[in-house]
Amino acid sequence: MNTFVFTAYLLSQPKLTKIKHQNFCYLLVSLNNFMDNIANIKIKVFTKGKIARQVFDLYKEKNNVIIESSIYIKKTRFLNKNQKKSKIIFVKIHKIQNIYLNL
Repeated sequence: MNTFVFTAYLLSQPKLTKIKHQNFCYLLVSLNNFMDNIANIKIKVFTKGKIARQVFDLYKEKNNVIIESSIYIKKTRFLNKNQKKSKIIFVKIHKIQNIYLNL
C-alpha cells in the first residue's frame, strides 16, 4: 500500500451515499502546489465507513485540510475500435485534519 500525505483545499461539498449499509463519501480537492510553473492538481478522493461520516459532518467547501491516504491505480480498457487503455487514480482517505489559519 502506498501512503500519501498532502495538504489540500476542498473544492466541493462532501457528498455522502449509502450502499448496502456502508457509508461512502466523495469530494473534489485541489493539491496545493508550491512550484511556480505548475498549476494545482484537482483530484477526486473517497472514504468509507466512520471516516466518511466524519468527513461529511465536519468539513465544508473551502476548508484547508491535511489528508493521510493511500493511492490506487486502476487500469481500464475502452471497448471501441482503438482498444485504448486508461488509468484512473483513486485516493482513499484514512485520516483527515483541519488546518486553522489565523489571518
